[in-house]
Amino acid sequence: MKYMFLRRASFLLAASIGILAACQPAEKEVDPVQAVHHYLQLQTDTLDQRFQQLQQRVEAHAPAAELQQSFEQARDRYKNIEPLIELYFPVFADAVNGPAIDEQEPHEGGKVNFATGFQVIEEYIYPVVDTSAQTELVKETRFLAGMIGRLRQLISNNQMTDQHIFQAMRLEVLRIMALGVSGFDSPVALRSLPESVEALQGIEHILNCFEQQVPATEVKANLARAYTFLQKDVSFNDFDRATFFADIMTPLSKSLYAYQQTLGIANRPLISAIDMSKDNFFEKDIFTADYFSNPDNRQPQPEAARLGKMLFFDPILSGNNKRSCASCHQPGRAFTDGRGKSLAFEGKGDVSRNAPTLINALYQRMLFYDLRTMFLEDQAADVMANATEMHGHIDEAVIKISKSEEYQVLFKKAYNKPVTNRTIQLALAAYIRSLSSMNSGFDRYMRGEKTAMPAEAVAGFNVFMGKAKCATCHFMPLFNGTVPALYMKSESEVLGVPAKPDTAHAQVDTDLGKFNTYHDDLNKNAFKTPTIRNAGLTGPYMHNGVYTSLEQVIDFYNRGGGAGIGIDLPNQTLPTDKLELTAQEQKNIIAFIHSLTDTTGLTTPPRHLPAFQDAALNARKVGGEY
Repeated sequence: MKYMFLRRASFLLAASIGILAACQPAEKEVDPVQAVHHYLQLQTDTLDQRFQQLQQRVEAHAPAAELQQSFEQARDRYKNIEPLIELYFPVFADAVNGPAIDEQEPHEGGKVNFATGFQVIEEYIYPVVDTSAQTELVKETRFLAGMIGRLRQLISNNQMTDQHIFQAMRLEVLRIMALGVSGFDSPVALRSLPESVEALQGIEHILNCFEQQVPATEVKANLARAYTFLQKDVSFNDFDRATFFADIMTPLSKSLYAYQQTLGIANRPLISAIDMSKDNFFEKDIFTADYFSNPDNRQPQPEAARLGKMLFFDPILSGNNKRSCASCHQPGRAFTDGRGKSLAFEGKGDVSRNAPTLINALYQRMLFYDLRTMFLEDQAADVMANATEMHGHIDEAVIKISKSEEYQVLFKKAYNKPVTNRTIQLALAAYIRSLSSMNSGFDRYMRGEKTAMPAEAVAGFNVFMGKAKCATCHFMPLFNGTVPALYMKSESEVLGVPAKPDTAHAQVDTDLGKFNTYHDDLNKNAFKTPTIRNAGLTGPYMHNGVYTSLEQVIDFYNRGGGAGIGIDLPNQTLPTDKLELTAQEQKNIIAFIHSLTDTTGLTTPPRHLPAFQDAALNARKVGGEY
């Protein structure tokens, strides 16, 4: 489907309603923070008015055109204040404009959060009004009207700072790239591009509040270029996101940070997922490891990662002193093992799931395919204790490792403590967190090195971000399921993955995924959305390793996931529509995935492992055996 910008003049005019009085040059100087707060209140009042109009039309059974017009006017007003709402009230933002999928919260005792907000309403009225769901539509609009009324109260009691305001504007640039133009926010109405204009105009109106001090000339020029690019007469599928990101949004991000520096506004001191001292979102070290880390293992000494690396390659952690972490996570295979499912302990069958890459594994809120743990420290202990994986026990590992004088010295250097259960976990996690790599051809292309990606890969990126809808689950730039721009949660999906690759007689894999941990029907067959960085090296694919090639994976998605091969899962979260990708588009997507390959500096094993006085321990085999 295509959305042509036939009404761009009208939505630009509508965007100015209710804001002409806010953040405009004044005869006397006004505190910019107070001006932003005033702007937010005015826009929220306008949002409330627009939504009340939508609610009235819904309850009056108005024609589809009127419902859709009111819906668009209301969500455009929300987009104008989205930068501030997303930062100050993220839970509210998720309830108002989150995906139309019921979710279970692992952190809240398995509580189910039922989908609410604009995207739920969107599904009822686009592309045509679902008259059979009138009762549900009325209920949803009433609920959202109440939420918007609550927002007005939250805003009136909220204290703003210039640090927060600039962080909000800068993170909105990322959000537009990762969630806006990808279609994540407007999956049915397909208004992602005009809504991105509204979000950028929100940034501009906030900037106006600071211009009494210093004109934001360069930022305004970059915003104007962004408007022009977004308003081209082009369809959603044909929009050139690669050029938009590299040539428009990255300069905008840089100029916005430069303007912040000119004003002398410091970055917010609290830890965040994004390193706000960087001026764009494609720097090698843009993500903050400590944000994703256990609080007792932040900013580890370099000695900790070196110690963890030795432990990772040392089979001393296993029950038979022959199997190491590296047995299933081999550096030469981007820390996977090339098997559908790894061989189980001592070669007795297979483990239950495919071995995922550990590169960039730190950038997740939950771990394992079933998202059963939060931190890498806990994951390490789980794997060591698993009877089919390492079949060891961390307490026994402490006893064995303590027999090495060299290990004792290394633990002392890293933690100023002896070998303990906890320091083993901390060291392993410190090493895995060091396996960060954000310097692929794609990253360099986005920094301006246009020869870093071949034309086929650039075309594939545009399909990935647009027509193929891949980026609505694998969020750019991490390309995993951790949701930008605050990165507060990692998502899972129900895809309908088959047990075998035979599409003629497909049956869903018997592994129930998150259901085995959280015991809720919503989570049957749900699995974590993994990163596709380095996916060119990490086959076989899916949680069960059912597909041996990227071609098979793309074909599965192109058919509509499990539904497209005859698997009936009522809770499938992957859209069941066929993508209608051409053979060349599929080939281009694969070229793009290969452009995400980057294992530089991560694949060298330790030069040696510590020796033991115990001859039996010294006989262990480096790298492990099955």
